[in-house]
Amino acid sequence: MASLFAKLLQRESRSGVSAHPRDPVLAEWFGNYSRTASGVSVTPATARQCAEVDACISLNEDTLSTVPLDFYERRPDGGRERRDDHRLHQLLHDRPNDWMTSAEFRAHMEGQVETEGNAYARIVMRHGLPDALEPLAISECRPFRSPSGGVALEWRPNNGGKSYVLMPDEFLHLKDKLLKPNLIEGDSRVTRHRETIGLAMATVEYLSRFFSNYATPKTALVSPGLLTDTAAQQLQDTWDIKHAGLENAHRIALLQGGLDIKTIGATNEDSQVIESYQLAVQRIARIWGVPQHLIGAQEKTTSWGTGIEQLSLGYLVYFMRPKFVRWEQALNAALMSSEMRRRFYFEFNADGLLRGDFKSRMDGYAVLIQWGLASINEIRQLMNLVPVEGGEERMHPLNMAPATKIMDVLMRKSGGQAANADQLTRDLITAIAELRGLPRAA
Repeated sequence: MASLFAKLLQRESRSGVSAHPRDPVLAEWFGNYSRTASGVSVTPATARQCAEVDACISLNEDTLSTVPLDFYERRPDGGRERRDDHRLHQLLHDRPNDWMTSAEFRAHMEGQVETEGNAYARIVMRHGLPDALEPLAISECRPFRSPSGGVALEWRPNNGGKSYVLMPDEFLHLKDKLLKPNLIEGDSRVTRHRETIGLAMATVEYLSRFFSNYATPKTALVSPGLLTDTAAQQLQDTWDIKHAGLENAHRIALLQGGLDIKTIGATNEDSQVIESYQLAVQRIARIWGVPQHLIGAQEKTTSWGTGIEQLSLGYLVYFMRPKFVRWEQALNAALMSSEMRRRFYFEFNADGLLRGDFKSRMDGYAVLIQWGLASINEIRQLMNLVPVEGGEERMHPLNMAPATKIMDVLMRKSGGQAANADQLTRDLITAIAELRGLPRAA
């Protein structure tokens, strides 16, 4: 029996499909670890059945998958150049594989990280450069420390084929918080917070059943005499047909034979179901770092106007930016050698998401042009407008000059004449003396 149990753990066949020993279905067979105190089973595969969890993850997925992901080359002068012609830019910007677009690939991978804590993709090489990124199922993968250093991946396809070992440069691994003891796998937020998710799911199920019983607490029909099993079943069936469901809500009940109605259990108000549900929603939003107003759950708030804008910017700065950085560093490490990383790197361009309202953007653009920080055409590019003739030259204020060049300014104002320059110099010295409270020179 023990050997049979071990064989099942090593490789179990289910409906003709081989399962990995870490398959969550097998885990539930040999111990329902996912059962919560509310009675609802919560796993990474079922968590998105909760509307609030799905809304939070979808928001993070959509944000990360639609922000431009650019590929840059460092220049010797300290600047950088966007390399749209490079194969790695095309790989992440266009089609990572034959059946997914860039947005679909990034959304899928981020969704795996948000639920499972990890996401894996096999790197297909061609002519010495990555040619495709093919997502792998979580149940097929097991990372482990390689004896030669780094982390390798045991990939065992669920189609019953042989297993493979992928070396560090042959797979992309994205992960959430490193809270597991091995420090090479991300930990699932769903697993850590399944009680909160289970509470929300149980509350929704309770409310659904509450309305299916025409929105009243559980009731009992009390008979003055003893009923046979057949008579009791017929009475219950007749009651359900006439009074169960929303369409029969508030229908008048006609009781015969001395029957009476008795309420059993607490009322909906006593159990504070709505308050419990709202608390669960708030906790779920905090788990995934999403402001409640972005998933339509903000109520009784005074955060209007600038307040809502600042909350949205805070979401991007404090919650999405760490995700961007983790993606960038994972892509740099997996798709490039150490020599290439000194020259090239990936970077998300989140400037478009961080823009304020129209007036604030126009004021900011004006300051950039006024102080010579950007040219007119550079600003027009940010606004998706075509360049204009003469727009490449940067502007500088005419009333500003370095202190060491003050004499040059004075000479230009005097037309270059020495006498006028001497007079202007005396006037300048007198003005400085007056400002400092010094006695005027004779």
